[in-house]
Amino acid sequence: MGLFRTIASSLILVIFIYVSHQLTRFTDFTWVGTTSLVAFLALLFTMVIGTFLFFWKEKNLDHKPWRDRLLNGSLTVMAYINFLVSFVILRDLFAFADNLIMPTPFEHLYSSQATAALLGLPVLFIVLGNAIVQIGPRLKKVPVFFKNLPQELEGLRIVHISDLHISPSLPTSFVQKLVARVLEIQPDVIVFTGDILDSFVEKHAEEFKILKNLKAQHGIYYVPGNHEYYWDAHKGLQAFRELGFQVLVNETANIPVGSALLQVAGVPDPAAGHFKHESPDFARLQSQQREGSFKLLLSHQPSLAAHAQIAGYDLQLSGHTHGGQFFPWNWLIVFFEKYSKGLYRLGNMQLYVNQGTGYWGPQLRLGTYCELTEIVLRKN
Repeated sequence: MGLFRTIASSLILVIFIYVSHQLTRFTDFTWVGTTSLVAFLALLFTMVIGTFLFFWKEKNLDHKPWRDRLLNGSLTVMAYINFLVSFVILRDLFAFADNLIMPTPFEHLYSSQATAALLGLPVLFIVLGNAIVQIGPRLKKVPVFFKNLPQELEGLRIVHISDLHISPSLPTSFVQKLVARVLEIQPDVIVFTGDILDSFVEKHAEEFKILKNLKAQHGIYYVPGNHEYYWDAHKGLQAFRELGFQVLVNETANIPVGSALLQVAGVPDPAAGHFKHESPDFARLQSQQREGSFKLLLSHQPSLAAHAQIAGYDLQLSGHTHGGQFFPWNWLIVFFEKYSKGLYRLGNMQLYVNQGTGYWGPQLRLGTYCELTEIVLRKN
């Protein structure tokens, strides 16, 4: 962890030097203006580094509002820096390409006016991204077709929730909107595919009280993501069990629907092993399968799809990627995740990746949205 902090801090320092240089190099600011701009950027970068260094070692369960405000402010600053760095890089790439194609003076791209625009645009992006979050979860209905689907499961509706990230940065009102929307749908099954809790469970009694209102005819099923293991996973998982959720850690729930059998299996996130918890065990899951059943796997990580396909599952539901969440990561996510969002076919198995019902970090989405998925099973 110490090495990671050193690398992360060093990377942020390099980015700060690059951005400061590119924003002041060609401008006609006075030395006072240049110094003020560099000092402003230094304050922003220091706030991000300092706050995260503090919260990385924070183990105090006391709920103090000032800490939440500090964290939320730092996350907003992080978003501002993200957009600012992206715009500076895009400007530099455009200037470089323009100079190669048509060597002409491009000082206007680096003028004081251009610098002011670059400093202001991130604010607009943050406002837009926050407005998308304030709307709340958006329902996406996804029919998924199978040749081997038992007739009794035709039209079965599964509400899929992933990456809610209950934490001090997620308003309680967001959880209320989510639960109200799910209750309107009246699903047959509700599944949670990890990163639902991203904080100490003791701090979020109100959110858990709201989640307790969820209902589904054939039950509610939950698997942990990587973030649950960062915050005392034993207590977190027990809290979900006390809600009536069936927590599946290398376990399978058998759900009879008429004469058909729906098997809902769940694997923990591979991060579990790093925290001395039970790791994914597909051999154990295969021993629980029954011939002729429709086999659904819940896995936070879509990267486990190859194992699920070999194990003979019909459908895997996952999350984790957030679809990149906001610009430019919503464009770049495909370079880091083979299955970034949406529906995929792997041989006889299908995989659906939810782009996140909540969000991680700053309260914004841009180029994506908070997704509440309704999976509808259909027979070809």
